[in-house]
Amino acid sequence: MRNFTIILFIFFVFFLIISLFALDMLPFFLTIFFAFLLCFICLGAYLGPARGISIGIIYIFLPFLLEYLANIYNVPFFEKPLITNLTLKVLDFKISLTNLFLVFSMPLLFMSSLFFAHKIKLLADIKTYHKTFLIITSSLLLAINFLLLDQNKILYQDFIKWLIIALIINSLIAGLYKFKKEKAEIFKEAPIIIYLAILGSSALKRMDSIQLIASLILTIYYLIILFNEYKIRKIRLNFPF
Repeated sequence: MRNFTIILFIFFVFFLIISLFALDMLPFFLTIFFAFLLCFICLGAYLGPARGISIGIIYIFLPFLLEYLANIYNVPFFEKPLITNLTLKVLDFKISLTNLFLVFSMPLLFMSSLFFAHKIKLLADIKTYHKTFLIITSSLLLAINFLLLDQNKILYQDFIKWLIIALIINSLIAGLYKFKKEKAEIFKEAPIIIYLAILGSSALKRMDSIQLIASLILTIYYLIILFNEYKIRKIRLNFPF
């Protein structure tokens, strides 16, 4: 499984580089697709097959269901659903590249944010209320992807909408996940690297200054976490007590 994950990651990097220079959306869709597969595998490896698959399925269907229900009942900030083919009378989902992109990208954001939040917990050394910390942090990391700058105005509606959805979903599944520390490093780090790469590359392609700053800050923070983690391991190796 480790070798298969490495092969998928190579394909992810390949299509990510192409998508930066291509006008066609297909390379970026393939980037998201390989990233989704990678995160799904890492989720299963790091949480255990049963928990990983069940949480992955929740991440695939529940966000769109909550958005659809909120749209039906006219909840503020939910006037424009991501998948525009959802109607008030019937669930009319047309298969298109845009819709498939959304179906894979949304659970990808949820999964990678969960891993990143767990890594942040390591640096912050949260010993009390760690589940609450994970719920809030992973939800914020997901929602930050929807902060946009348009003509010097910050568009925050989608940020609030997906923060609400993320808080609900992460609260519901909080009791289901328990990370396994003994797993190979690739399963822990790959989703975070994917998250940072997609956030940074999409911001660069759109020249979105807010997301460029956010991706830079998160990348620096991640490097600090890695340094801190390596330092802790080195101390434990030299002084095993």
